[in-house]
Amino acid sequence: MSNKKKELWIGSAHVKQPRRNGVLGDADEAFVNVIAFVANTSDFRRQVKKAVESLGLKMLRLKDVETLKRRLSKHSIHEDLSKLAQEVERTGQVAFDVFCTFDHDT
Repeated sequence: MSNKKKELWIGSAHVKQPRRNGVLGDADEAFVNVIAFVANTSDFRRQVKKAVESLGLKMLRLKDVETLKRRLSKHSIHEDLSKLAQEVERTGQVAFDVFCTFDHDT
């Protein structure tokens, strides 16, 4: 087990739902900011993938992954995301911001 201190990490997940009318409603895919309280990038990826799958979704891509501290040194985040981060720090649970849904044209 790693002795590395856990901290808040943030990233953007691109997710797909296998059938319409799931958690994404009548949409195929979505982008969503996600926050987790983890030790490193690989732990973040593993925890987010597990949380995405628990919603019945498939993770297509995870990008812009960094510590929340680093993100805040470059950018501001909206108040709802800040509140979400506080919740994650308190509960240890992965949390998703608003899913920005869309249909993938094939």
